[in-house]
Amino acid sequence: SERDQLLHFLTRLRREIPPAAWIHALDHRFLPSTGFRSFEIRPSQSGSGPRVWVMPDLAICPDCRAEITDPSDRRHGYPFTNCTNCGPRFTIIEDMPYDRPSTSMNEFQMCDACRREYENPRDRRFHAQPNACPDCGPHLEMLDRERVALASHEKALQLAIEWISRGRILGVKGLGGYHIVVDAANEEALRELRLRKRRPYKAFALMYPDLSSLRRHVEVPDFAAPLLESAQAPILILPRTPAGCEEIAPSVAPQSPSLGVFLPYTPLHQLLLAGVGRPLVATSANLSEQPMLYEDSEALEQLPRWCDAILRHDRRIVRPADDSVLHILEHPEPKPQLLRRARGYAPLPILAPRELPCILALGGEMNSTFAVSRDAEVLLSQHLGSLSGFEGREGYRRVLDDFLRLHSLHPTMIAHDLHPDYFTTSLAEELSVRWQVPTVTVQHHHAHLAACALENELRDEVVGLCWDGTGYGLDGTVWGGEMLLGGASNFRRVASLRSFRLPGSDAAAREGWRVALALLYEIYGEDLPRDLPLFSRVPATDVELVLQMLRRSVNSPVTTSMGRLFDGVAAILGISFENTHQAQSPQLLEYAAWRGGVDVDPLPMPIRRGEDIRRLDWEPMLRELVQRLMATSPTRDAVENLSAGFHIGLVAAGLELLAEYPDSDAVLAGGVFCNRYLTEGILVGAARDGLRVHVHSQLPPTDGSLAVGQLWAAANRGA
Repeated sequence: SERDQLLHFLTRLRREIPPAAWIHALDHRFLPSTGFRSFEIRPSQSGSGPRVWVMPDLAICPDCRAEITDPSDRRHGYPFTNCTNCGPRFTIIEDMPYDRPSTSMNEFQMCDACRREYENPRDRRFHAQPNACPDCGPHLEMLDRERVALASHEKALQLAIEWISRGRILGVKGLGGYHIVVDAANEEALRELRLRKRRPYKAFALMYPDLSSLRRHVEVPDFAAPLLESAQAPILILPRTPAGCEEIAPSVAPQSPSLGVFLPYTPLHQLLLAGVGRPLVATSANLSEQPMLYEDSEALEQLPRWCDAILRHDRRIVRPADDSVLHILEHPEPKPQLLRRARGYAPLPILAPRELPCILALGGEMNSTFAVSRDAEVLLSQHLGSLSGFEGREGYRRVLDDFLRLHSLHPTMIAHDLHPDYFTTSLAEELSVRWQVPTVTVQHHHAHLAACALENELRDEVVGLCWDGTGYGLDGTVWGGEMLLGGASNFRRVASLRSFRLPGSDAAAREGWRVALALLYEIYGEDLPRDLPLFSRVPATDVELVLQMLRRSVNSPVTTSMGRLFDGVAAILGISFENTHQAQSPQLLEYAAWRGGVDVDPLPMPIRRGEDIRRLDWEPMLRELVQRLMATSPTRDAVENLSAGFHIGLVAAGLELLAEYPDSDAVLAGGVFCNRYLTEGILVGAARDGLRVHVHSQLPPTDGSLAVGQLWAAANRGA
């Protein structure tokens, strides 16, 4: 019967959806016949019908990958091959609905062969909006540092392969912006790149031709391989193999036991790798913490400072999208966790349990994102980097205006961080006046708690360890080592790290030795243990200047920052004295802990119960650390064991705090929980002790999730 046929169609619809499709909900009902005898896709009517999601960009699919390597195929070697299952979406769309005239591909007229594919319902390229071929689509061009054209089309690709193979540094226009590409085995070229880019230590990401070559250099658990080969194709941080230590140039990831690796997600990347025949560094074309270059005019102005040549194409990038980054929490069970949510994931929504008013949340200052609600969806922007500089702030404004326009959204409320000096705070005030809508302030760590609770569908009151670097507290001090109890609408602070001072204020976030001096001075006063490494590594005049600040309590704000405690411990151990990039010292401290192992005695971190809240006391830990460090020569083994002992002590203290709320769900949120050693330690202990502890997966634990938490808190304020 017709009814049976329709039910069979419904079953097939669930089972046989295209690779890139995702069914969020499926509702069906039987309606009277209206006389249709055929199926057709009609031209979209702007402004009518249901509102759809803007889809993220998708990595090259196996079918397109096979075509570009097949000499008999008309798209053999073509760097812009795509179909309905792969290719650009978010980075080329200019307006909704998603049709070719509303994308930057509108600048290319399809040839007859591509048009036949596009109009044939049985073809893989049926209504593939970026469809193109060598006869009608975008093409490559290679320019030297003077912006003089050296080659175009296939010759540009071959010349780029030759230059990379000879150790030259190339700027390459990709899907959502420009990358800087260099041979990953060429130490001399990588050192030169670090000098030019002013990036002395931060690890570079590595792109591999295929999974087998990638497995040679990193350990790939079975459950991680599908992530690497997925349509999202993120950068995945995985442990090195012995070959990954020996065959990759030291300057790729200095001192790191892991490598950030990914597979080529565009045909252009695939063809470059096939030509060079070995892994390539592919790092975003920007200075540290500045926005990724994606507009041709700006790229042509900036890239010659860093690159020997530029390989570009003439498909316009409408909006930037940096690469997404994940790592794997392996214990107590495998779980991927986003560290940067961008290409492949943004702007897919986070789903709320009910419909929300249209609220705009502006996020924080670092790892910035913004979020806006539409019905029961929370639409989160791609990762936008730091807002500390003019370029970052202007880029944020452009992306925000574009995002609201693209989705036709008009916020009725603006949520922002409590910090009075954040750019997003002043922007909230500006937009509030312009749009005549109210603003809502949300405390930084409450936003972390609310974001993790929303993602994990926790409706009741939760307890949260919210550990990060900087967050403006309700008392006007810098928080960062907090334990909160509450939900989306409100919270109370039930525990915190013992406070200490930040001599030089913001300078202490860059120079961890300042934090180390503050911690030591609070314990030892003028009788400082001057045999520690920092006193021989930091100029005596600088040490004395900071001590004067501490003696007089000048420019030394109080903090409870867990991130800064990591900085201080790293400096006391002689591991790292400054942060040339975000979280450098905590990362190096974690690396040392992994080398130290897990069978190490914890350093003591007792919980002091005061009249107001509990305080996690770092003094006994530091006293024992200093005593043990000075009792033996500071060998690498001793330092690594002490690093592990510090982490294990924190794990024990965190579990002790959580155990006081055994009937509550708990969350771990904040940038400190990018530390896999710490996070896995707490999760393993919680599973052993019967505690329900949740972490982020769809969202990063960093400030990249703040906007979602701000929005959810604002939506529940007064509810």
